[in-house]
Amino acid sequence: MTDADRIRVFVWGIGNPGRRDDGLGAGLVRRIEDAAPAHVRCEANYQLNIEDAYDIAGADAVVFVDASRDAVPPYEFTRIRPSQNISFTTHALDAASVLALCEEITGRCPAAFMLAIRGYEWDIGEGLSESARDGLEKAHRFLLGVLGEASVGAMERLQTGRPARATTT
Repeated sequence: MTDADRIRVFVWGIGNPGRRDDGLGAGLVRRIEDAAPAHVRCEANYQLNIEDAYDIAGADAVVFVDASRDAVPPYEFTRIRPSQNISFTTHALDAASVLALCEEITGRCPAAFMLAIRGYEWDIGEGLSESARDGLEKAHRFLLGVLGEASVGAMERLQTGRPARATTT
């Protein structure tokens, strides 16, 4: 695969490391940054903001990474699409709304995915639960594989909308 075949991927971690497993998104992004190929840009923040729509506009694909109370352990990887109902507060904006804003403001929207890592403990405090650490490891290996194959063809295969679930082995 040549550099011309690679697509620009933005990996965006969401969450608060001061709320235990809520820090999974930011934790995974820090790990991805250390090994990220040149075509991958990484960012992490406590929450998504309106301005983030501009940041993702230049990417061909964006992977949002967040902790989830509901994901099938250890993680789920699904295609997401722009929301038709853009709503936000000063506290939070969801990924689908950021995509819709991106499309409205810039006229384009990258292919987008959510990597939801199962979290278990949400109290104030530092450090991940043991189960969350295990999910983080598995999600890290999975995402590195996805990013390593970040060609137009590989992302099109992911765009089928079928959830990718990790095996628990």
